[in-house]
Amino acid sequence: MNLEITGGQVLEGEVTPSGSKNSAVAIIPATLLFDRPVTLTNIPEITDVTKLVAILSHMGSRISWNHEASSLTIDNSSINPDRLSQLDLANIRATSLLWGPLLGRFRTVPEAHLPGGCTLGNRPMDAHFQALADLGAALSPRSSTSVTIDATRAKPGEIWLSEMSPTATENALTLAVTLPGTTTLVGAASEPQVQDLCHFLSSAGAEISGVGSSTLNVRGPAKLQETAYEILPDHNEIATFLALGAATQGAIKVHRALPHFFPTIARNFARVGTTITYAGDTATHHPLPPQPGDTDHPTVIRGQPWPGLPVDILPLFVPLALSHPGHRQFLFHNWMYEAGLLSWAQELAKFGTNLVMCDPHRLLVTSGSHLTGAEIEAPYIIRAAVALTMTAMIAEGQSKIVNADALYRGHPNFAQNLRSLGAKIEEIT
Repeated sequence: MNLEITGGQVLEGEVTPSGSKNSAVAIIPATLLFDRPVTLTNIPEITDVTKLVAILSHMGSRISWNHEASSLTIDNSSINPDRLSQLDLANIRATSLLWGPLLGRFRTVPEAHLPGGCTLGNRPMDAHFQALADLGAALSPRSSTSVTIDATRAKPGEIWLSEMSPTATENALTLAVTLPGTTTLVGAASEPQVQDLCHFLSSAGAEISGVGSSTLNVRGPAKLQETAYEILPDHNEIATFLALGAATQGAIKVHRALPHFFPTIARNFARVGTTITYAGDTATHHPLPPQPGDTDHPTVIRGQPWPGLPVDILPLFVPLALSHPGHRQFLFHNWMYEAGLLSWAQELAKFGTNLVMCDPHRLLVTSGSHLTGAEIEAPYIIRAAVALTMTAMIAEGQSKIVNADALYRGHPNFAQNLRSLGAKIEEIT
């Protein structure tokens, strides 16, 4: 999918975010723990969800997807995990989240293939494997890209995760709820999607405490009951709409905007000249008056584990910095992924931006440049593709974004939603 965008736009209007992509790709695999129907609402219509539905269906799940109501009813009572193929398990990065639920219910993953996903460089699965091994699972290499995991001797206990990885935490959690006794996950991730998974499992009868902290206590085995659960709105999409409005100097109101999750995100909006205010759960952005700043040192915006600034949102602040009035410097630091900035900074430069790639993790941006439209190729990184789209909207003239398919992994009806806000954007197949 390619996009053609007219620059110099001002976006205005009201929008409601879709369900959380990261929650959906964790909770849908977690339904494998159930031998009875589960109904999920506020499901985003994105490609990762479509692929997970196909994978579960291939295993024998009976799934009813009401697209109009954004709901899934999943009946995994007759699944056969032996029907999984290498293509299934290496399809998208979210397929790694099948491991914990499969181990929890069947105690084995015959062949766990290293999954795909955004092109963010080397993203080893060591934290996943270590957490599962610490719970007593045995891992045996099958090839350079796959392992067999056997959890027949898994047992509860206290384990320390080797990194605060949301997906590693989710895999450990979905195995832990099936183990008899108390499991403590120390150094657990606490991102909104991890909290959402905990609340989903709790709604069906799991005993989980410490939700939202770095220590989770799980009492098992859970007797999971039939449940209906509404997935959280997507905090990444909320931030995206607010950033689009601020960068184009428009006025966008975002409903269901999760104010309790936004203090750190809002603080970083302020660093690039925008304040976020709330009326109930509706968020609005406003430009801040010029602030006295340290002109000798750049403003640093750095991705961090939750409750810090989510690294997935970090790219959104680059076009906000570019649109900042005056001549200011901003240093963006993505320490987490080796290709998190390097892979798309060269495309950003085609707009005429004033930037310096300090190293693969740090990008120095100076505001005040005259940006002009360009033809660029989007990386397979959701928010980087969004950031390039935002830059095209504030540049002068026409732009073309080639291979923008990553957008549809995280944003349902992306171009349609932007057109409803006044954007001049067309999808070209």
